[in-house]
Amino acid sequence: MILKDHFFTIEDKKISDKNAEFRVKLNVEHFIYQSHFPNNPITPGVCLIQMAMEIFNAFKSAKFRMKTLKNVKFTAPISPLEFTKIDFLLEFIEHENLWHIKTTIKEKETVFAKISMIMA
Repeated sequence: MILKDHFFTIEDKKISDKNAEFRVKLNVEHFIYQSHFPNNPITPGVCLIQMAMEIFNAFKSAKFRMKTLKNVKFTAPISPLEFTKIDFLLEFIEHENLWHIKTTIKEKETVFAKISMIMA
């Protein structure tokens, strides 16, 4: 399921050689939040991983697939009622036609997740 432009939208981006920062807005009305959880919506971890992949693909204007999910740490829940906008900070290196990506998902000082993956 594609989440970009439905579950979330990219509002702003800052890009340099080895990293990028994306400001995204969550859609609290999306049906995923109706079941996860009614009256207390929380962004599912699997959606955060999918969002990181889609953001990288949008950034590269390509269709990379995840080859390896190396490390995932969820450190705080994301309620779209409290945090309507969050930042995805991506650090990336290309090595032998593979992209090694470290993503930090945060809002101000609150870190929600850290994800490391390899895309091919």
